[in-house]
Amino acid sequence: MARIDIPLIDCHTHIGHLPGALHDAFTAEDLCYILDHEGAAFMLVSSASTSTISQTYGTDEALDMVARHGDRLGGMLWINPRDPAWRSDAERAARYGFYGIKIHPVLDHYAVEREALDEVFQCAREHHWPILTHADADGTPMSAACYEPLIRAYPDVVLILAHMRLGAIPLAKRYENVYLDTTYVDPLMVEVGVDALGAGKILFGSDAAEGFEVGRTPARARPRRSYAELIAGLRARGIPEAALRKITYENARELFGLMGK
Repeated sequence: MARIDIPLIDCHTHIGHLPGALHDAFTAEDLCYILDHEGAAFMLVSSASTSTISQTYGTDEALDMVARHGDRLGGMLWINPRDPAWRSDAERAARYGFYGIKIHPVLDHYAVEREALDEVFQCAREHHWPILTHADADGTPMSAACYEPLIRAYPDVVLILAHMRLGAIPLAKRYENVYLDTTYVDPLMVEVGVDALGAGKILFGSDAAEGFEVGRTPARARPRRSYAELIAGLRARGIPEAALRKITYENARELFGLMGK
C-alpha cells in the first residue's frame, strides 16, 4: 500500500453504522489502520450511527473513540436536530474536546432552513466549532444555496460545504466564513474550485473509511480508494504543490486549531 508524501488532515471521515447494508459499519481501529498504512497525520471523525441508530448512540461511539485515540482521531459531533438529545450531547462533546459539528440533512430528513438549524449554529458559535455539512445536489431543499440565510445570520461560524457542488462555489467566494471540501469530488472540479477561490478555501475530505483498505472485508463492497490515489488525481490536474499542501493540511490545521498535529 502506497504511503503519501505530503502531510494530510482528513476533515471528513466516519465511524459507526452507515446507511444501506445492515452490518456496514466502521470502527476507530479501521481509521487507525488507514493512518498507519497510508501516512495521514490526523482525521476529524463523526459517527454515522447518530443517523442510523440514535443521537446518543452515535455520540457515545465518538466519545469512546476520542478517549482511546484522541491523539489521532478528532471528534466531530454529528447532530440530528430532530433528536432532543443533541443539546446534552453537545455539552458532553465539549468536555471531551471535540473540534466541530457534522450535520447531514439528507440522511436525517429535514430541509435546510433557519427553523431547523438556528440552534445548531448557535451551539457552534458558543463553542467556536466549525460546521461540516453534506451539501446535496443543486436545486434540492438540502443544497448549498439553502444555507445562505444561515451564512448571513452567523458570519462568525465557519461552514464547510462538503462535496463541492457547483452552487457552493459562489457562496465560498462571497462569504469569508464559507469553505468547501473535496469529498467524492472529481479532480477536475477541485481544479475549478482552486481557480475560482484559491486553495485557501478548500479542505481535503474523503468519507473514509468508505472504499479504503482497513485490513478486513467490509460488509458492503465499494470501489477501492486510497489517499495516494486521491492526491495523485489532484496533482494530475496541475494543482501546484503549495496549493495542494493548503488543501490537504494547512487549511484544516488552521480552521480547527490543530497546531500540534
